[in-house]
Amino acid sequence: MTEWFPVALSMDVPAGTAAPVRLSGKEIALWRGTDGEIHAWEDRCPHRGMRLSFGFVRNGNLACLYHGWQFGADSTCRHIPAHPELRVPGTIRATAYQVQERCGVIWVSLDEKTSLSHLPEGEASGVRSLLVQVPLQTARTSLNMEASNWKQQDNCLFAVHEPAVGLTMLHVASWTVAGRQEAARQAVQLRDRLESIKETVSA
Repeated sequence: MTEWFPVALSMDVPAGTAAPVRLSGKEIALWRGTDGEIHAWEDRCPHRGMRLSFGFVRNGNLACLYHGWQFGADSTCRHIPAHPELRVPGTIRATAYQVQERCGVIWVSLDEKTSLSHLPEGEASGVRSLLVQVPLQTARTSLNMEASNWKQQDNCLFAVHEPAVGLTMLHVASWTVAGRQEAARQAVQLRDRLESIKETVSA
């Protein structure tokens, strides 16, 4: 099984912002520098454990909201406001994960050796993300995603990940501007169909 997981749409993390996501219960901070580059780190400042997703982008770094420690794009600590003259040791760093943007979706891998060959190709734009109240495996089986976490259907890309046990996030992208409305409609229909399967099984 592929180890790339679609955790958010690119459009939901604008330049100069940070956002939290969850992957199988793990808290991850996504942030995008003013240069447009996306980053995915463990959502925990190595100083006091504050969530980095609560922080802000400053001078190309992600600054922790608590004490303002700033971490550069390579995840190393670059600046400590309380000790501005200190040369920060290179060992102080956030935990970074592999991250890629493909087809309007942000993909994260917790394995640094994961191959890029498992990611979709092409120019697409994100449409919307929906929470589906079914287990990930139920969604993957219903969508025939046995070998990956995504599937192309007509002009749409459907991708799924598990934020927490028993829940699935469905991310939808479209290859055409004209197809965005149809993709959004299909996403809602798909969510309703998956949740109806769960209700039928529970009954």
